[in-house]
Amino acid sequence: MPWIPPTDPLTREVLTKLGSPLTAVATGEIFDVPDFYSQFPRSEMSTLERQVEAAGARPEWRLEEVALIDAEDSEEQKQAYEAACIKVDGYMVVPRCLDAYTVLAYQVADFDGEPGSPDATPAGDLDYALAWTRAGISVLQQSLPYPFTGVLRYGYLDHRSAHRLLFAHALLLRHRRSRQAASWFRAMVYLDPNDNLGARYCVSGKR
Repeated sequence: MPWIPPTDPLTREVLTKLGSPLTAVATGEIFDVPDFYSQFPRSEMSTLERQVEAAGARPEWRLEEVALIDAEDSEEQKQAYEAACIKVDGYMVVPRCLDAYTVLAYQVADFDGEPGSPDATPAGDLDYALAWTRAGISVLQQSLPYPFTGVLRYGYLDHRSAHRLLFAHALLLRHRRSRQAASWFRAMVYLDPNDNLGARYCVSGKR
């Protein structure tokens, strides 16, 4: 996974107010990547997937999630979430909640269509949106060893907020620096070869 230096003013503010990072642990289990790809016809594998396969088996990790509140949460859960909110650059966020950065980034980017569609363009402040995703990824990086070469499987519900954040960052970055965006899409396939969000289809800059 690429590394984002925590130098942005917004990132520095977030990290100052973060408190403890998310808990991440190696499970002791190994994701057998070559065995995973053995079930697919070689003719259907992309160059990227062949590269991920060649990297070999890698250790699996588990990551804590701090979830956003929704309509189904209890009043106690809502109150606990709101109590953990801190004002960051004028917005009330829970610094340890990765989905909060994704939601804010899409909000300020204000896409005129679905963010993942090829013809969607941000009508809002793209640079500010990227600042929010960089801040969120910096929180994620505080929790994982550097360099992180393990597997963080999308199949675990707790991991999906991390995948959504990385995907949002790559989608937004594609409108500024397509080559850098491709490196994030590639990293997501290394992170989880299942690639439930379809990052491998975005490596070329097209969905």
